[in-house]
Amino acid sequence: MNEQYRTCPECGKKQKLDMFLPTSNSSLYGIRGTSYTCIECIAKKIDRKDLASIDKLCQFLDLPYDANKWLEMEKKYEKLGPLLIDYCQEMTNGKYADNDWFKYNKMWEKCREYNSVLDELTAMHSDLLMYLRKKWGHIDGFSLEEYMRMEEYERHTLSHYPFKDEARRDMVRKLAKLSAISDHCIANGDNKEATAILQSYNSLMKELGISTQTSSNENTIESLSELVAYLEKTGFLLNYKITENRDIVDKTIENMQQYVKRLFTDSSETVNEMYNSKVLSTEAGTDITDEDIEQLYSESEEEGIELEDPMNELELENMFHQVENEFK
Repeated sequence: MNEQYRTCPECGKKQKLDMFLPTSNSSLYGIRGTSYTCIECIAKKIDRKDLASIDKLCQFLDLPYDANKWLEMEKKYEKLGPLLIDYCQEMTNGKYADNDWFKYNKMWEKCREYNSVLDELTAMHSDLLMYLRKKWGHIDGFSLEEYMRMEEYERHTLSHYPFKDEARRDMVRKLAKLSAISDHCIANGDNKEATAILQSYNSLMKELGISTQTSSNENTIESLSELVAYLEKTGFLLNYKITENRDIVDKTIENMQQYVKRLFTDSSETVNEMYNSKVLSTEAGTDITDEDIEQLYSESEEEGIELEDPMNELELENMFHQVENEFK
């Protein structure tokens, strides 16, 4: 059926189809791509300066609502009717063709969220830059990234050289600033200025005792500053670890204790008795030495006294057997 006329339910007038606004095919308030209500009746309910009412109209027609596009077109039309027709025609063609009000509104919400995030990031960027300039000082031409590079340099250096005193920590910050400024000069082609700054940088590195060479052994202490940093980090007392098996050490101590114990308990004559016997014999003068025997033989020869020759081992053994038999 080729419909050319339609009666508006609002005013009751029978009008041509071009007097009705275009709608999407999914609109509940349209039929075969056009609105139930005529343009004249719709225009009476619309305030062209009120974007909320334009948004409501787009929901009614199920067409994308593009506020920027409406404001752009609204300036070019004196009458509202032609403006409504051309705007709705625009929303059914081109980049809007595959969108209805719901899809386009979701996309518009994401854009608003994105812009909101950008605004927040811009504010955060400004606050962070203000903080870093307060800490490091204002350096002409320095971006936020360059200030952040100084922060990273300071953090990384202090993690390897954890200086506690503020004097050396301040020297580390000066190193960070010199490093960033030299990079800035090189990036801008000012190699002469960069060379002068690098000389100051290297001089300050030596004064602080930070080596620019990578050590082959991370556990090696190569400078006084590294030693001080190590002692500040670990403490002044070195912790020695026992590598021997504790069972071996305990067994050795136990053997020594048993040996001393046997000296006093296992011998037929205790050490205490041996000591007392030696003391008594010395004090009584009954301790006979080899010198006493030799002197006795010498005095006997002088006085003409004949002494029997000393017995050999065999004679001594026979004598002991004889004495033993007599006791039996």
